[in-house]
Order: sequence, then structure tokens, then C-alpha cells
Amino acid sequence: MKKNNFRSKNESRHQGPNQGGNRSQAAARNQQSNRSSRSETSIPKEWRVVIGTHAINEAIQVRPREVKGMWLRQGWESSGDLVAMEALAKKHRINYEVKSPAAIEKFGSSQQGAALFVDGAPTLDLNKLDEYKKSSVLILDGIEDPHNLGAILRTSWLVGSHGVIIPEDRAVGLTPTVHKVACGGVEHVPVEETTNFSKYAEELKKKGYWIFGLSPRGTKSIFELQLPEKVVWAIGSEDKGLRVTTERLCDELVFIPQASNSASYNASVATAMALTETLRQHSSRPDAKKSRPVE
Repeated sequence: MKKNNFRSKNESRHQGPNQGGNRSQAAARNQQSNRSSRSETSIPKEWRVVIGTHAINEAIQVRPREVKGMWLRQGWESSGDLVAMEALAKKHRINYEVKSPAAIEKFGSSQQGAALFVDGAPTLDLNKLDEYKKSSVLILDGIEDPHNLGAILRTSWLVGSHGVIIPEDRAVGLTPTVHKVACGGVEHVPVEETTNFSKYAEELKKKGYWIFGLSPRGTKSIFELQLPEKVVWAIGSEDKGLRVTTERLCDELVFIPQASNSASYNASVATAMALTETLRQHSSRPDAKKSRPVE
């Protein structure tokens, strides 16, 4: 999992109202949440900063024990979404602080008045992939736009993909914006960062996966393929596409048909088309079983 890379100026701590209404209950919750009262600069790098109503609610419901705390903006009581979020946090005994709108906006302009801090995320266990008869995995070769990565993770969750592999450098990680756009998908799809795609490609091929790279240099359309039961889609960066070194890892390069050659598909759109075609083919076979996201 890529670490959060949030940095900001120091923000003075402002303790909001306690959920239970008395100091003893607040103290107990503080112990359970592992000292969740923090300024932005003291947020550990391994913690994920989650913004967006849907993303926060999903994180609380999926992994409440890994939530370290939450911030709500001043005046949260006037928002129906934030009131429901506070109730969900209280149900799971998650402590929160009230912060100025400016403090939370530092995590992103689309934060919707709240930020959640989570220690932990789904991990890619290559051995677990042996459990699936039909499966899809992604290799993302340098996606830099957080909106693209967020959209890809949302689609991966919805179609039941079992993992996403990204570069350690020169690529976006699990930023607050990625969580917002993914709408909860981050909690279900393992994101593994690496400096060596070839190591993962080799292991995946040993497990029966075929690697298809999306490239305009492909000679066959994705709709002409008879996809195998285990598929890896390699997707290139927004501006340069797949690197030559990544193309060499692929069993075949394929393309997505388009009416005009003056532009190309957005990376997240191309990924969604490839994953949907995979799901369509896998689901149409008599022995198909519904895939489930890895928790």
C-alpha cells in the first residue's frame, strides 16, 4: 500500500465535543482509538487519510478496528450526511474531533466536511489468488492522476477484481482524493506497490494468469479475445501508455476500438471497458461463479 503523502502547516489542536457526553467515556474511547487527537503534521505516513462521505462510511463499516480517529467540520450538526456519519462512528466507538473547515479542506477541496484516519488496507496475498477459478488483476504502469486511480479502484471493486499493482515511484498512491473518487473501493481491493513488475508478472503467470496489455500497437481488439479464466490487464500512464519494459511482460498487446484516432480513451475508462468485458465473458460461461472483492 502506498503511504499517504499529505503535508501541511501545523494546525493547533481543537478538541470537539465528546460522543458520550462525559470525560470518563471520552477517556476510554481515546484509549481505544490509540490517541486519535492529532494535528496534520503528526499523522503517521502509514495511516490513510480518507475523505468523502461514501468512502468514510465504507471504511468505518469494513474496518472499524483500524480507524484511528475522525475529524468533523465545525457546524457538522447542520448536515444530514455528517450527522449520520457521527452516529455510525459512535456505534463503532470511534472518537472524533471538531475542526475548522479550513483545517479539513487541506485534505482536499471535495472533502465534504470530514476526514477519517485509518491504519491498514487490504493486502495482496498472491497465495490467496489460488482460491479463485476466475479472476482479474491490474498492473497500472504509472497512473499519476488521483481521479483516474480512484475511478479504477471503484470499478475494480464493483467487478470483483482481486488486486491492483502500481509502481512505487512516479505514480499516485492512496491519497485522500483517490479515496473520495473510489467511494469505498479502496477498502475492498488490495493495492500493492513495487519497484519490480516482472517479479509479480512471473508469479502471476505461474498461477495461470495471462497478461494482456492495452496498447494502440495491439493487433487484436479486446472484443475479439476469448479471455482465459485468469486475466491480468496492464494499463499504461495517461500520457505515454505502457513502457516498453512492461509491454515485454505481456503475453499479448490488444486495443480498444474507437471511431477517431485523434485522441485516446481516458485510462480509467479504458480499464473499465477491459474489466467489464472480462466480467461479461466470465459470467457467460456455464460454470461461472460470482467473484467477490478481497477483504
